[in-house]
Amino acid sequence: MEIECIGEVLKNGQILTDPPISDKIQIGSRIKLKIVVQEKEKKRATKKELSPAAKRLLEKMQNARPLGLPDNPHELSHSVLSEERMEEKFPCME
Repeated sequence: MEIECIGEVLKNGQILTDPPISDKIQIGSRIKLKIVVQEKEKKRATKKELSPAAKRLLEKMQNARPLGLPDNPHELSHSVLSEERMEEKFPCME
């Protein structure tokens, strides 16, 4: 039987594997291991410049009106909200 899996070496020297793998192997049986140490990805030292579209998007996000409750509690009053809704439904013809 041949099984391939990825494991991790613990501080105490044990090799941690997936539980389905250890279920297929009996304790005390002899196994053959091939160990390949994977290198960790190196962080990029150079910073890439943002594209012009990304810069425009960031600028629009920074200049956008904040979401959530307004600072002025009067803006939340029932009369103001109903007036705004009426203006949306029935725009005045001027």
